[in-house]
Amino acid sequence: MFIPEKIKGFNKLANADKELFKRFCTRFYNAWEYPEDHAPVKVQRADGYLKITLNDGDWLHVLGNGDWY
Repeated sequence: MFIPEKIKGFNKLANADKELFKRFCTRFYNAWEYPEDHAPVKVQRADGYLKITLNDGDWLHVLGNGDWY
């Protein structure tokens, strides 16, 4: 399981965004057979979403309802 508090940028998030990111981590981890291949390495607030950068170089938009794309 990913430890959200250890992800770069987590401590700079507002409390609501921290909770959103924690929920995202749980759902995202459970969506993969090998989640470590897609682990988040950075999180930051952007316009209307959280931007999650993954260790494979991709990044995701995470919306307020927890959906990502």
